Parts: sequence; structure tokens; C-alpha cells
Amino acid sequence: MDHHDAVRLSLVEKYLLDELPPELRDDFEEHYFDCQECAIDLRASAAFLDAAKKELQVFPVAKPAADTARKSRLSSLWIPAFALPALAACLLVIAYQNIVVYPRFRSALAELRAPEILASVSLAGGNSRGGQTPEIVVRRMQSFLMLVDIPTQDRFSSYTCLLYFPSGSLAWRLPVSAQLAKDTVPISVPATNWVAGTYTLIVQGNTDRTPADGGVDLEHQHFDLKIQD
Repeated sequence: MDHHDAVRLSLVEKYLLDELPPELRDDFEEHYFDCQECAIDLRASAAFLDAAKKELQVFPVAKPAADTARKSRLSSLWIPAFALPALAACLLVIAYQNIVVYPRFRSALAELRAPEILASVSLAGGNSRGGQTPEIVVRRMQSFLMLVDIPTQDRFSSYTCLLYFPSGSLAWRLPVSAQLAKDTVPISVPATNWVAGTYTLIVQGNTDRTPADGGVDLEHQHFDLKIQD
């Protein structure tokens, strides 16, 4: 899957609305971990939906009054009184979308198109085997570059890199083809709310019969991440 397919099929919206079949959902999750534009679009859309839900909760739907003798001028326009709160909520959501969400999204895309120097951590070669643990210093919400050597074997048709937070929870997984694994793999790690500590990268080998819960663990690599104030 590439970015063009994700945009053409409106996968961000369908993913957030839980309208994707399991197989396509898995493919999209693998894609947006490697596509910064889709990741930003996903975060912005999710923030918009969260804000919309909060705004709608502020305006509970009122029951129509039992006494219909007195009618307002709006009744002549065939607008039920109990629809007004929902209408007001929709207007607030539209305002939030245009004032907050879209400008942030455009700003983030502009930053992506501008050249930048990424901090990097090398887990390639001797840096990941014995000796001192590699270290990287980043801002709390900053992407960085990770260089990885994959211990290839002929029996594996592909590989998977899995990054774990210091707490042990999974940050992301990234499929790597056998062709790319022949050389040092540069991974653009998407920005997230980093916490200081020791992160673990697990490299797995996959065969055509690899179970859904993962392949064969080939290597565990570690690096220390520090937060720049």
C-alpha cells in the first residue's frame, strides 16, 4: 500500500470509523507507521472526532414540550425546537475544524515538506552488540532516524521490526522486505510523546507460514532515549 492508495480510498476516515475489513486495516496500520503524512492526518482527524464528541455531549437533546399551543417563529420554518442544540453543536464543530484542526494540519504538512536535520541512533554493526548502549537526545514530540542491521537468513522471506517503550508496550511495528534487509535499514521513526528510558527493538524473521502473533525473534537491540528540555 502506498500513500496515493490511502488517500484515494479515504482509509484514514474509514479507519477511525472502524469501517475497514481486518486485512485492509492491518495493511493500513503498517502503512501509516511509515507514512508521516498519513500519521499526521490520522492524529488530526482523531483530535477532530474527539472534539466533536465533547461538543455534542455539551448539548443534550431536549424533549419536545407537551404544550404546543405556543409556537415560536422558527416553527414556521419546520425546524423542531429539539434540533436547535444539535445544530449549535454542529456549528461549533465546524468552527473548531476550520480554526484549530486544519491550520495545525497544514502547518504540520509544511514542516514535512521543509528540509530538516534528524537526530539519529545507530543500532547497526558493533554499536548494537556489546559495549555501551547507544544513546539519542530528542525533544518530546520529535521524529528521528534509526539505523538497523537485520541478521538475514535464507529461510526468511521477510522481517519485522518492533519498537517497545520502556514500559514494555508496543510503539510500532514495521515490515521489512528481504531485499531491503540486505543493507543497513534506515527507519524514520515518527514523532510521538516520548518518555526517557531504555527502548527495545526486536527484529523478527518471517516465513510464508509465520503465525499471526509474530515470527521468530532474531535479535533484541536497546538504546537509551533522553528528553531535550
